Amino acid sequence: MLYIKKQQTSSLAASKELVPLKEVRVDARIHSFAADVTLTQVFQNDEPMPVEAVYCFPVEENAAIYAFVAHIDDEREIIAELKEKKIAQQEYSQALAHGHGAYLLEQDEASNDVFIVSVGALKPNSKCRITISYVSELDLLHGDNKPTIRFVIPTTIAPRYSPVQKGIASPGGTQVQYAESVPYTIEFQCHVDKLGQNIAGVSSPSHPIKVDINNPELFLIRFSQEGVELDRDIIVDIELSEMKTNTIAASEKGALMISFMPNEQDCQQSMDKVINEFLFVIDCSGSMEGDNKIGLARKAMILFLKSLPVNCHFNIIRFGSTFSSLFDKQVSVQYNEKTMHQAESLIKNMSADLGGTELLQPFEWLKKSKPQNGCTRQIFLLTDGEVSNVDEITKLCSEMAAYTRIFSFGLGHSPSRALVKGLARATNGHFTFIPPNTSVNIHVAEQLARALRPNLTNISAKWKTNQKVLYSVSEHLSSVFVGDRLLFYALLDESIPFDDETTVQLISKQYQEPLSVVSIEHAMSNCSPQTITRLAAKAVLSQLQHLSKNTPKELLIDLSIKYGILCPYTAFIGVERRLDANNESNIDMELREIAIMPGPTYQRLLSSSQSYRSSSMSSARFNSLQSQVDDVTNVMRANINLALTRGDMLDTLEYQANLLSCNSLKFHHNASQLKRKYSMGLGSLFGPVVNFASSFFAQKDVGPQMDTTSITDNQSQQDRAIDWPTDEQQLVERFIDRQQYDGLWMLTENDVKQLTSKSLVDFSSSVLDTVEKKNQQLIITTILAIVILQMRCVSSKTLWQTLSNKAQKRLLELLSGDQTKLEQLIKCIRDQLI
Repeated sequence: MLYIKKQQTSSLAASKELVPLKEVRVDARIHSFAADVTLTQVFQNDEPMPVEAVYCFPVEENAAIYAFVAHIDDEREIIAELKEKKIAQQEYSQALAHGHGAYLLEQDEASNDVFIVSVGALKPNSKCRITISYVSELDLLHGDNKPTIRFVIPTTIAPRYSPVQKGIASPGGTQVQYAESVPYTIEFQCHVDKLGQNIAGVSSPSHPIKVDINNPELFLIRFSQEGVELDRDIIVDIELSEMKTNTIAASEKGALMISFMPNEQDCQQSMDKVINEFLFVIDCSGSMEGDNKIGLARKAMILFLKSLPVNCHFNIIRFGSTFSSLFDKQVSVQYNEKTMHQAESLIKNMSADLGGTELLQPFEWLKKSKPQNGCTRQIFLLTDGEVSNVDEITKLCSEMAAYTRIFSFGLGHSPSRALVKGLARATNGHFTFIPPNTSVNIHVAEQLARALRPNLTNISAKWKTNQKVLYSVSEHLSSVFVGDRLLFYALLDESIPFDDETTVQLISKQYQEPLSVVSIEHAMSNCSPQTITRLAAKAVLSQLQHLSKNTPKELLIDLSIKYGILCPYTAFIGVERRLDANNESNIDMELREIAIMPGPTYQRLLSSSQSYRSSSMSSARFNSLQSQVDDVTNVMRANINLALTRGDMLDTLEYQANLLSCNSLKFHHNASQLKRKYSMGLGSLFGPVVNFASSFFAQKDVGPQMDTTSITDNQSQQDRAIDWPTDEQQLVERFIDRQQYDGLWMLTENDVKQLTSKSLVDFSSSVLDTVEKKNQQLIITTILAIVILQMRCVSSKTLWQTLSNKAQKRLLELLSGDQTKLEQLIKCIRDQLI
């Protein structure tokens, strides 16, 4: 893009009063699986010269943007056209150079969820109201509660790390600043159609809302307060009373859609498949410290670790500016008591100490090392998603889709939805987002359950119609889990009349017969006109861009323009022809790049140190600080290099928990002393930087610490009196913590007394004749744990179900596979607790 005149850093426009963006508004309508959204951005020039306003903002990664309109002083309306990006940028620059007004909307080519709007040559005292319209699919969530449709409006772009720049990059190739506060706020209004939806409730985990239920046809949702800042995503959850059917079809002229949600019966042929390599890729960059995201990651990893099947293979990979793995000699090792304790020690000491966010490197390493023979690889990625090279990472992971599935977790207020969703979709996995102040374990348990339960793979849609199917999505490597939803689209040749006998078959290689056969009547869906066509076109563009190799850019451009859907290589351009325009009209125009709020995590960072005291922070200043942090960190690492070497040698020795723990603590103590000495030498100038680096570095150089309690000390540890909580979720978390690697629970006499008000002997006497003496206590206390969870923790079943399944599998082995005996023992102990 060609700018006429660059803004000077000393310009008065840096003051809040002169920010040209005055207001942002969201108007949405939701029906069934889709939302039609209009974003309104109001710009006003209060300066004596023309200005060019540039604003970067996020949009849901699967959104199909179909309209861009500029309203000037409520007198003129400029409807933009969609053109190849280079041509649109040229027309924009030429219009400004000749004294006209111009309006441009484009997508950042490195990320699917960042967009840039440019309002060129806005005259003094003039107002411009920009409207951007798009449609998007809505996520379907499941849990212990009823199925829920989630609608998300991203509002902020968190500072994202760029591997190329080795620091924070401004979005969209601009020089946009991040600010503690901005003078513009957001309004929100959403209509949710009631017709045929069986809606049980509407709520928001992100903002206080008010819901008007008086209209018989729709719910009206608004914020319950004014002056809402754009510092976190807007989330609306629509709870459904039930799902009517597992297959739904809809059509409109030129497009077909089918939604499929399999049940257990659909997936029964894959029940015996064993998936046995689990890799946990954990973001330990500095940004994970905010909102205690690294704490959420630690909590999630404990549940993951305790839920793993015995004898599977696993590894933990931490990444930031660099990456490291717990077991670095091979990609994965066998899960057993020793390796579980090693992992548990690493998790408990894991911190956000690895600097920037370079996710590409660990995935490149994994791509070079395919899973062991007979293994299918499951990757669990926990990240705040604050990276700039989303497209590059997504394409790399799509090349591993034949043997890898990624289950991605987006943590915090504003993770990159393009990254978190894109990686899961590219590898036939699943994604979930965990906002602050929510239970991470619920999301972890749901994802883990998906990874362990049956799923359908290689599903395709076979469209039977007399119309020519121009494009079909998805037809390659599609997979779906029990209870999840899969959408298929077809774009048709509109020149041929609709076939009233059109049907679609869903086919999987796991079955000889079709999974489902659905007739599609020639009836418009209840959504807005062209919704299905736009979503289908967007799905085709995404598939060609990310899942197909060597797709010509020209094909993407042609499809984008044909269906009127923005893509990374096209842009909307509107030109306001001015009668008084000449080559001198815009010569004094100045650039105003709108500052954005980076979210609560970075707001605290902006105000917590002298280096961040100003009201706005450019990416250059942020990168300067990051560079200083890296320098300090490298010096400290060099000073304890010998200790690290010794730690690596200890890791290769026989499992000696106490010895390794003592040495690790000694190394960490020496490192801390060196950091303090180095900090004093730097003086006041770099003091804040050293403190900031030290917070990242706190335990970076401590090798994986083993549990300080040896295996032989377990019983003495258990004999200590520990108070068991009465709160349901805390009780579940205590059982998670106490479960052994093989799924069993060894409860002490004191534990049993607290939990049941009975002695262990009371339970033992009733099963003496049915259980071998050497395993008697293990079997009884494990069954007690299972029954207590079943009786007292019903609403938290999602959390403990996988642990219970693991325990029962091990109990069956101890009982020589006698399922009847196990059921009798469970019933016997349950009866004693009633």
